[in-house]
Amino acid sequence: MSNNETQKEDINALVLELSNLQSYAEALRQQIELSSTAIMELTISKSSLEEIKRRGGNAEVLVPIGAGNFIRASIKDVNSVIVNIGANVSIEKGIDVAISDIEEKIKKVQSQMENLRSQYIQVVSRIEELQVKINELSEKK
Repeated sequence: MSNNETQKEDINALVLELSNLQSYAEALRQQIELSSTAIMELTISKSSLEEIKRRGGNAEVLVPIGAGNFIRASIKDVNSVIVNIGANVSIEKGIDVAISDIEEKIKKVQSQMENLRSQYIQVVSRIEELQVKINELSEKK
């Protein structure tokens, strides 16, 4: 096998690795975006519960009824919250416990997001290395 053929095989292998890493980087970016959205939703939920608790039941809220429509409602019981625990199962919890649970979820998602960001940085660094190697090999042709 000639040196030129070996060089083409090396370039092809690097291009394949580059393509795979670019796909992986995009998947990581999407997961980071989803994590960010989850944190935002959890933070809004926590703030809402804290405000409802602060008002002590004297709050009027807008309840979504679908298609961007809402009805006004008064909160009857501020001592408990119905919380989804997964698999379409919900349980009733005290408002303080619900707020605490949300805080724990926020911390967990933030930790996961930091791990994803770290992986993303490593993948992007490797992508940049591969691009340099491919360019160097291409120039030698």
